[in-house]
Amino acid sequence: MTTNTLKITYGQRENNQQAARERLRRAEAGDAFDEQEAAFILNFEDLDDVERLMRRLNLQLLDVIASEHPDSIRETARLVDRDYKEVHRNLKELETLGVIEFTVAGNSKRPILRDGTEAIDLSITFPIDTDTSNSKPRQETSA
Repeated sequence: MTTNTLKITYGQRENNQQAARERLRRAEAGDAFDEQEAAFILNFEDLDDVERLMRRLNLQLLDVIASEHPDSIRETARLVDRDYKEVHRNLKELETLGVIEFTVAGNSKRPILRDGTEAIDLSITFPIDTDTSNSKPRQETSA
């Protein structure tokens, strides 16, 4: 895993928060720690969000964004050989999930992985709680 990785987790909010508190404690004490531990973490608490992320078409878009670095939504659509409107809708969904963001250059919106990361690491903790009635906010930042 590279140091410029977006880590996406499911059901690991408590573990992520505890790890962030530990990094802060070590930093305040002047102790060294692995920089990768401080990567941006996006935690999903809703299984529906994981399902949306894992759709084949969304994964295809993430692959193209990470590997080809398209300059616009239109170029992204061309690279995946799909209709612009469909790609735009899927990219907006990925933006809503917090996985990508757009940079604006002139009239073009360039999709990039969140926080300019270059790779994604996905981690799911089992057992999965399939009770979606207890949905919680899905994003957190780890420092």
